Amino acid sequence: MKTDDSQNFQFMALRPSWLGLLLVCMNLFCNGVSAQDERKAPVLNPEAVRKAISKGVGYIKEQQRNDGSWTSLIYPGDTTSICVLALLNSVDDVNDPAIQKGVRNLLSIPRDDKLRNYVVSLRIMILATLDPNRERYGKELAEDVRFLLDNQFMEGKEAGGWSYDKRVGQFGLPDASNSQFALLALHEASRIGIKIPKKHWELALGYWKSCQDPRSGGFSYRADERQAIGSMTCAGISSLLIIQENLIDVQNEFDGDHARCCGNNLENELVGRAIDWLVTNFSVRHNPAGLGRGSSSQLYYLYGMERAGRLSGKRFFGPHDWYRAGGMALLAAQDRNGYFVSTGGHGEDNLSIATALSLLFLAKGKRPIAIGKYQFSEGNEWDLHPNGVHYLTGRLEKVWSQKLNWQTVSGINGTVNDLLEAPVLFISGKDQLNLDKQQKDALKSYLENGGFLFAEGCKGEGCGDGNFDQDFRQLMKEFFPESDLEPLETGHPIWNAHYPLLPNKERPLLGLRACCRTSVIYCPTNLSCYWALDRPAIRDVANDNLITRIEYCAQLGVNVVTYATGRNVKDKGETPKVNESTVATLNDRVLEFPKLMHEGGADEAPNALRILLKDMQSLGLRIKLEKKLLAASDEAVFDYPCVFVHGRNGFRWNDKERALLKTYLENGGIIFADSICTSNSFAQSFRNEIKSITGTELKPIDSGHDIWNERYGSRIDKVTLRKKDSNQQGGFASSSIQPRLEGLEINGRLSVIFSPHDISCALENATFSQCDGLLHEDALLIGKKVIFYSLLSDRRSR
Repeated sequence: MKTDDSQNFQFMALRPSWLGLLLVCMNLFCNGVSAQDERKAPVLNPEAVRKAISKGVGYIKEQQRNDGSWTSLIYPGDTTSICVLALLNSVDDVNDPAIQKGVRNLLSIPRDDKLRNYVVSLRIMILATLDPNRERYGKELAEDVRFLLDNQFMEGKEAGGWSYDKRVGQFGLPDASNSQFALLALHEASRIGIKIPKKHWELALGYWKSCQDPRSGGFSYRADERQAIGSMTCAGISSLLIIQENLIDVQNEFDGDHARCCGNNLENELVGRAIDWLVTNFSVRHNPAGLGRGSSSQLYYLYGMERAGRLSGKRFFGPHDWYRAGGMALLAAQDRNGYFVSTGGHGEDNLSIATALSLLFLAKGKRPIAIGKYQFSEGNEWDLHPNGVHYLTGRLEKVWSQKLNWQTVSGINGTVNDLLEAPVLFISGKDQLNLDKQQKDALKSYLENGGFLFAEGCKGEGCGDGNFDQDFRQLMKEFFPESDLEPLETGHPIWNAHYPLLPNKERPLLGLRACCRTSVIYCPTNLSCYWALDRPAIRDVANDNLITRIEYCAQLGVNVVTYATGRNVKDKGETPKVNESTVATLNDRVLEFPKLMHEGGADEAPNALRILLKDMQSLGLRIKLEKKLLAASDEAVFDYPCVFVHGRNGFRWNDKERALLKTYLENGGIIFADSICTSNSFAQSFRNEIKSITGTELKPIDSGHDIWNERYGSRIDKVTLRKKDSNQQGGFASSSIQPRLEGLEINGRLSVIFSPHDISCALENATFSQCDGLLHEDALLIGKKVIFYSLLSDRRSR
């Protein structure tokens, strides 16, 4: 064993040369500023969006009159209906007085010859949101739905559409604008159980086909006009998707007791052509009309874009991030008084209408992403059941009582940050997976940084028996060679995450434990084509056996996503990011922090330390991120200022290891440890080992100790502790406590720092840890404090 201090403690020689740089970094750390912040390109800030919505809501409320209405533009309720809908989507409390006063005013408008389809449509959407069980407004909803159905044109080339009113002579022929609002309303009515006869959906499909330009794929304002407009193309995309959800083709969708999976859909081709038009003509500054020309109604168009993007699950139209681009344009157009200014258009000179349309875009577009579909190829192999995730998200909205979004996540040249937009990534296919190195690297990093993979091998029931199953299993073995995909035991929390379920031989569920939790769930057979059947129109005609299968698959999907997220999903733009860049250093030396081995799960959270150190890189430190595992008997331990220990189970070091670690600690080394998932067995073993090594027991570190104050980073007074509690939403109870560390001092300096609460799994799972312990943010703060303490404190100065 080495005994010469000059040889044993090379890290002590590093300390003076790093001290100046560390003090600079500490200043940055304490003030919460990254060294790279000033060089970042401007982005749409979630906090800025919240403030813009709040200011817009304030303006809308200021314009409301004493009777609950807003000044009409042309006919009764036109402004009031859009303002109430905007408030309903922008505030958390549906009992907000402004909303309730507005609803009372809308209900006072009689169903006479002055009532327009536009106002009725918006009123249905409002009442369906406020009363999904039809306990309060059931009569009004039924009568409004009947009003719309009676006003649909049933004959002629415009059959299937709606005008402002059915009286052609006075109000003209059907148009795509009124028709889209009627379909939006009937769709919301259908979702809460109001029956819409099939003929109305069939006629609507015919109408929208007549509005699509067969040459360009865009949609025009009226049938057969062939003059594509951005706002109407967005309306066409949304309307076709809504019709598809409500209009069933029994022969294509199921056969007796089973779904017909992996089929083709004509309406998806029509939608695809319309999206292609939108990509070619994309703009957020004006309502595009093709060939570079722009028309009016910018904000009405953006509201339509929000629906088209959300219902189709597109984050991008081509290269364009539609929400980011539209949001930036709207924030730039907001007056300091809260209202939004349009570039022009019918009705948009009314500031209440302009502001309501802007709020609908901002508020609905920023809803949290619950699940993302992983696009791993250019064809449709990755999207065999296009509506499956959409309907699963709808089921999640109901059971979570929360508005949610889903989106397609491109794995083709996509970065890990692109993937992290979705807390759950859904991969589906039946043939070869064939991921390239870039895709594999991003996908593995996604899992290492807290992502969750939900995969489906589409086998049988019309899908054949391709190579997806073999390829996916091989990919997981490549990612995690020490873990296996194994059937979930009956006691696994997934089976009771929301619905009480039992394993089903038809739909076996396999799990792979990685990064402190089950991070991968795989079903080798079909799920998503049954999710696509989870809608009222199907249940009306399906037999009991098919309904049982639909329900099981839908409940299983809900349980997996609920387990993966704990219902803890963030607004769009607030997802965690991985800092991919490194910064130039003022010193050519590299810091390295190894992990000590033992038999109690010494590498159970393999990426925890790397994530902590990578976060510290952003402060200017040059830190080696490659994982280094050291035996406790390895004399190389003396080369490092601090070593890391964690585990999940009990363990013991031998006498040789204890002797070496005793010398290490007595000569200035630091052991930083935590108990994975707050494991009592590991915690007790670690305490026993430290007592055997030093002859002294670990004791709580006093709240007045220097390690908690600003000397070693931002002061920490409180942290959030999470504990499993099946009675709480998400399965965890949270409490705010004083941070708890245990320590042992040698020569007036902490030599052992131990957290009995989990830090490692919190570090690995930035979105949601499924362990008892700390939040990710608190784990980072404490981890950085300990690292800085190990570098900046010096036992010889005390």
